Amino acid sequence: MANTLQYSRRQFLKTAAASSLLPSISFADFPSNPDVVIIGAGIAGLEAARTLTKQGITFIMIDANDRIGGRVYTNHSVFNVPFDTHAHWMRASPANPLLDHARARGFEVYRDPGRVEYFVGNRKATDEELTDLHQTDALFNSRIKHSALSSASGADDNARTALGEDFFGTPWGYTVASDYGVWDMAQDSADWSPKSWWSSLDATSWFCTQGYGAVVADYGRAVPVRLRTGASRIDWSGPDVTVTTSAGTIRAKAAILTVSAGVLAAERIHFTPSLPSQKQQAIQNIDMALMNYIGLLFKKDIFGFGQDTYVYQQQHDETGVGYLTNTHNVNLTYGYVGGSQAKALEAESMETTVAYALDGLKSMLGNNIEKQLLKGFATACGKVPLFDGAYSSVRPGKTAARRELGAALAEKLFFSGEATHTSQPSTVNGGLERGHACALEAAAYVRKIS
Repeated sequence: MANTLQYSRRQFLKTAAASSLLPSISFADFPSNPDVVIIGAGIAGLEAARTLTKQGITFIMIDANDRIGGRVYTNHSVFNVPFDTHAHWMRASPANPLLDHARARGFEVYRDPGRVEYFVGNRKATDEELTDLHQTDALFNSRIKHSALSSASGADDNARTALGEDFFGTPWGYTVASDYGVWDMAQDSADWSPKSWWSSLDATSWFCTQGYGAVVADYGRAVPVRLRTGASRIDWSGPDVTVTTSAGTIRAKAAILTVSAGVLAAERIHFTPSLPSQKQQAIQNIDMALMNYIGLLFKKDIFGFGQDTYVYQQQHDETGVGYLTNTHNVNLTYGYVGGSQAKALEAESMETTVAYALDGLKSMLGNNIEKQLLKGFATACGKVPLFDGAYSSVRPGKTAARRELGAALAEKLFFSGEATHTSQPSTVNGGLERGHACALEAAAYVRKIS
């Protein structure tokens, strides 16, 4: 957390003969025999397409969704103000090309002001309590660092074990653990890897008034893509790669697969031949973490702390809600929940989830705050079959899985997306960089065999 905690926010299996009988995709804006097929029009796919264009390599990009952007999307209709339903924090670690793009295209981007306030019950924390909080944060970093570095020889404890039960017995233990865990890693402390966390690049956070999703949509505005066209099967057994889709088949020299790790784990795409055991194990070793936003639009700045202020109440477990209040100075509060609590809330109604986040605010400001509420809305990323979660989280002890997942097969089948980035996983940056890297590798392969 800026100025206080070290804040980092973050079907069919058919035979090859049968698939060849399906109609091939053919339409005006796409090459009939592309060099590369890109599956998924999220940031990794969009960046891959832009890179292949610069490399002079032809491609077809498809996406099962009815829009581009994947897990980066700004909704304008729910609150009549920009509301990012997935990624919201623009991370620069150390750079983010989307920041430069946004500025060049007239978006308003600004650095996270880093304002944060802490509550103990219904009052602000005292200076003495904040000193204790800072010491707890230092203890967190010391123990996680020790675990991460000592795990280099083998064992990689989960964060819960690394921190120890005495840590959670301190007044601010659960608050600090929640900030780094369920509100960032989107996993309970028992489910995330200290080694993976420690090896990730630190980041500066930025915001875009028009929404992060709006920036990504603009970034890909000129990229040709066939929407509502999902892939169900990839045959990489021959000299080419054949992709069976809901609109026919695509045959290309290479394929770049950018779907989420959750889609791969759910086997929504079948492979011929089957993926190697190492690749399958890597997929199983990477979870899709749940991070959901509960938007609450008020008539005024309910706390009066100013634009983009984080508000946290002292936690006694990992089921609480973190808040970013008065976002972009439009009286919109983002409540965020992650891990097992996010999963539990996805089983509840929208009204129940909104009430849960509102109750957290009531416990700090009183019940009358409900009179200021205009509307609430909650996301449920784990229930979206195109994503199956918010972003990837490697299981404790399995940090090598990202590199294994990202390894190309037969030089022509490339696995991209944030889940395959070793130092910027779970971020838009990571997806963008992997899209670029895979496109360069695919271009080199196409030239090699041409």
